[in-house]
Amino acid sequence: MNEITNLNGPIIGHIPFMDIILYISPFSLALVAVIVAFTIFLALSKPELRSVARFGEDIVRTTTVEKKEARFRRFMTILCGIALTGVVTTGDLFNFALFVSLTGITNMGIFAGVKDTHVLDATFHYGLVLMICSLPLFGGVAMILANTGTLSMGILANIPTNPILNMSRTLLLIGAIGEGALAPFFATKVEMIRAKGAPYINMMHLSSLMVFTRVIEVLLILG
Repeated sequence: MNEITNLNGPIIGHIPFMDIILYISPFSLALVAVIVAFTIFLALSKPELRSVARFGEDIVRTTTVEKKEARFRRFMTILCGIALTGVVTTGDLFNFALFVSLTGITNMGIFAGVKDTHVLDATFHYGLVLMICSLPLFGGVAMILANTGTLSMGILANIPTNPILNMSRTLLLIGAIGEGALAPFFATKVEMIRAKGAPYINMMHLSSLMVFTRVIEVLLILG
């Protein structure tokens, strides 16, 4: 646990949750506080309405957001916040990969709530990226398990690195960034920042930042 305490500060406590190893440190506690505050803020926010002006005509139309759509995207936002909490607190590599994958799936759900054709096209492309990146993500975890016999970050922090572990870390980095950190690029591609229901899109930016921060920390822990 030396490398973990060097990066995070002293371990405040462990939270037993079935076979998932969660630990709380000053660093992870700060990240959890930001995630919880942001999730509550977005869950209580009302969807923004968008005004559309048609080129060449003196017409301005205000779009509405159906309650069912807003409810679904709010639910996905809350699920994404829960997944992010797992990402920043877990001390097990397999559970880390699961929570990162869940973050990507919930981000895709926030996308899919918008019933516009161009947004659904971007959702499909993002889903393809998620499927492709799950291979290096879980492949890297499997290689670490095969090489060391453990997925506990506390134990892995004390194992000397080798070429197999270096390759596993590279796969883990590619998979985690593809699963959890690319959503803002697809949101920008279809200009979802200005689409109806815009507040929920901000969860994608938070998840991208948190997943990227956490995967860098995990790579440093693995040496």
